[in-house]
Amino acid sequence: MAYSLLGAHVNTTVGGLPETIQEWKPPLMVILDHSDVWHGVKAASPNTIFVGRLYQEFEPDFNSPALDPIAAAHDHCDKILPWAERMGETYNFWQGVNEPIIHSPEAMQRYADFDVERVRIMDSHGFRVVVGSFSVGNPELSYWPDFLPALEAALEHSGALALHEYAWPTLDHEWPWFLLRHRKVYDGEPEHNWEGLPVHLKALPLLITECGLDGLIGQGHPPRGWRVLYEDDPDQYLQQLAWYDTELLSDPYVVGAAIYVCSVADWRWKSYDIWPELAGILAQEATPIYRLAGPWPPQPPGEEVLWAKVLAHLDRIIHLLQEKL
Repeated sequence: MAYSLLGAHVNTTVGGLPETIQEWKPPLMVILDHSDVWHGVKAASPNTIFVGRLYQEFEPDFNSPALDPIAAAHDHCDKILPWAERMGETYNFWQGVNEPIIHSPEAMQRYADFDVERVRIMDSHGFRVVVGSFSVGNPELSYWPDFLPALEAALEHSGALALHEYAWPTLDHEWPWFLLRHRKVYDGEPEHNWEGLPVHLKALPLLITECGLDGLIGQGHPPRGWRVLYEDDPDQYLQQLAWYDTELLSDPYVVGAAIYVCSVADWRWKSYDIWPELAGILAQEATPIYRLAGPWPPQPPGEEVLWAKVLAHLDRIIHLLQEKL
């Protein structure tokens, strides 16, 4: 099995993990533990996209009409910027609010205003961001028109869209709705009153900043990850990850997908952890594909960029197939 687009979401840095990531050289890493060790990892794997996320216990409530999204964006950036300065060019992007809860078009408009202002503030300091960071199966597809201003801002300032994708009890269970929901976002879902992204926004890179098996889809707490089902046969999970990786290769705008989680600080999430066994296997067997080497974006975005990425992506797939024959 070859893994081309899979990376990892790291919650805490432990001994041996940075070295494993250097061997792996995945296309995408999401980091919560902003240790100086990641400067060396980035130097050893310069094509890996690093996304920084700052854990915050309290996030803005976009469903509240009383919320001032512009003031909330400034407050958020004030907390992020000291860490962004510390990590510098090691991190390609910074995440905003994690998995915002959106219950109405008005809430989506407030969130879009928040992310537009966040893009602007961070860009003025020399940093890029991902917008969205929606949880699995969210938000309602009919709310996406109200988020288009945030996507426009991300495209204008060399940012990206972030989504989370999970499934349960296998990665192909209800996959059109949950695991590969990004296709509905980009291509549309007429039954849910969404026509898909405008053509020029289809060039917006997508970072799947969390993915994997998540038992919270089937029931509420406590959290249940892949180990609950496949602790004694982890190869089954690896086979499902390989299936997901193959599916992602069909979508040229996908930069990578970060498996949740690789090393945990909170043991409630231990059943999700791929460290160290599975992470070691992925590091040994991965064949990473770097789609966005060099300045991002490499040329003004538009339909011609999308087709250039599609053709380049097809060339990579053909090369991989020839290596297997």
